[in-house]
Amino acid sequence: MWRRVSYVLAVVSLTACAAATPATRPLRVSGRDVLTAAEIVASRVTDAYQAVSQLRPEFLRPRTTVVVTPRVQTPLVVYLDDLPFGPAESLHYIPLERVRVIRYIGPADADLRWGGSHETGAILVTTLK
Repeated sequence: MWRRVSYVLAVVSLTACAAATPATRPLRVSGRDVLTAAEIVASRVTDAYQAVSQLRPEFLRPRTTVVVTPRVQTPLVVYLDDLPFGPAESLHYIPLERVRVIRYIGPADADLRWGGSHETGAILVTTLK
């Protein structure tokens, strides 16, 4: 009897683990580090820079830790479809009708993704293909 119960419990737990794999979970598209096209359209802004500065101004503020020795911070870099596009001001030149999502990528993740030094993080703009 206990053997059957333990088999059933094992099958149920394996099924639950398999159901929670990343491939079956929906992609999280909302959050404070994500700005969706629907939010941008609803805000009635004229360019991507306005969208970020009005809806997610924290994207443009440095999120670095305090260091004891003063040093010059590297500027925030904008990536358009994973390719370097320019500084934060370059968001003015991205057509809103092409924007699918704008994400803030933290300094550590930006360093891993694109290499180099992203002390203030990066902004990734993904467009409609």
